[in-house]
Amino acid sequence: MRGAPAALALALLLSVVLAAAPAAGAPSEQASRAAPAKAGAAAAAAAAASLQVCARPGQCVRVPRYPVRVNSSWECPPFATTCEFRTVRAPTPAAARVAAAPVSELAVVQFPKIVGSQVAMPLYQFTSEHHVLEAARRLLAAGSTAFKFDLKNQRASGKPIAALEKRGWLALVTHGELPYQTLFDMPFRTFIFWAGRTPPPGRDMTWTDIDGIDVYAEMRRLTTHLLKRYNNSGKSFWVGHWEGDWAIRDAFNKDAPANPKKVAAMIKLLSDKQRAIDDAKRAAPWAKNVFVWHYAEANLVEQSMKRGRAWASMVNTVIGAVKPALDYVSISVGGDSLREWNPSPALHRAMDAAAAALPAKAGVPQPRVFVGEFYFDMRNRDDNVAIYAPTPELQRARGCWAAASAVAWGAPHVLWWTLFDNEQTRSGAYRGYGLVDAGNRDTPLFKAYQAFYSQADEYVRSVLAATGRVPGDYAFRSWAVDALVALSGRPDAAPTRPPVRYWGS
Repeated sequence: MRGAPAALALALLLSVVLAAAPAAGAPSEQASRAAPAKAGAAAAAAAAASLQVCARPGQCVRVPRYPVRVNSSWECPPFATTCEFRTVRAPTPAAARVAAAPVSELAVVQFPKIVGSQVAMPLYQFTSEHHVLEAARRLLAAGSTAFKFDLKNQRASGKPIAALEKRGWLALVTHGELPYQTLFDMPFRTFIFWAGRTPPPGRDMTWTDIDGIDVYAEMRRLTTHLLKRYNNSGKSFWVGHWEGDWAIRDAFNKDAPANPKKVAAMIKLLSDKQRAIDDAKRAAPWAKNVFVWHYAEANLVEQSMKRGRAWASMVNTVIGAVKPALDYVSISVGGDSLREWNPSPALHRAMDAAAAALPAKAGVPQPRVFVGEFYFDMRNRDDNVAIYAPTPELQRARGCWAAASAVAWGAPHVLWWTLFDNEQTRSGAYRGYGLVDAGNRDTPLFKAYQAFYSQADEYVRSVLAATGRVPGDYAFRSWAVDALVALSGRPDAAPTRPPVRYWGS
């Protein structure tokens, strides 16, 4: 099968040569008119039977589309502690089966799909299982390889466990009544989570964090546990916090100034967490193919750029002051920040600003900014129809375009807020953030993301069969941008395709 790309190229070249060869006699007028149509149909058929793979800008080849339709997925029933991997192949002609090179379906399914979602403070769910596990199972079944959640002391009933107060994060992860060890054992490639939620405006914040624990010691213990338990698993764990720009202010107001004491406390808090993770990894040279990263989240990036460096914010003040340097930065964006049909210029400026605030750091893969939250709600708090996504169809279009833009920039994760809705309007209606609505129905946007995961599997499978390797980062992003734009339902709504940046692989 490795010779298939060459064979395909030879076949295409032969068709061009034959089409260009002079005929023995003068063709009829009807034949002359039919020739271009036939040539166009042949070219379209050849394109449909192959996929483009770009190693870097301007260096692209085509590989055969995998000749067998395959559906591989994880099955994790409610309350199960293990998941089953299943592969179903569609009925296929014998010739196609012979042509299909064997591939590792596990490598296909676990290839990072970049686009994902999360759950936090949901207002509804559909089983009696802990909402974190219910949401994780649903996203895993959909095809996602990443999951974001809030690591906190909360039973399925919503009540805390008194014995765990001020015990630290490792105690939460390993306690049998909480869902986190089961969650981390699930076959996601990536977990992104809040550990020690920073307090909202109006509450004091101290360097010891709101949990009243020794931040450095407890974060180091958690990191060491993750490195040991998941050594050589290929899993990555991204430890962060909720929207930091609110935490350093005294009000939920974009124009409110930052509180200097909270800014200093945030810098101290993030420094302790980052130092703990760095020290734990240095002390574990035996850890292979398992990754723990630390990130801070900024949610007022657009305001930070408009007001200038003197305006205190996560991007302008906090991120560059953390020592040792942060691994990554997450940005939270939506609504007004993504108001244009083509969100790429504004989104890429925001991501560039966040990246520029990060000091250089060896050993951390580039780029170091991701989209931890993006959203288009359908109703605002006053029950008015939202400006940018008043219908599920427009939410789907904007949700796909924004994801494509972030993927094109190079974000390692692009996470929709949220799987189950977590906010209501004044009248009690849901805001419309959820990929699954209160009637347990997948929204058009969620259906588009599920189609993206399925198509991504086919792309990875085809490249792996043809080349013996999974796609490189630039190759997958180039394909993914086109796929997301097509799945938007409005591929011509924005003026230009988001430009895909090349980060060296």
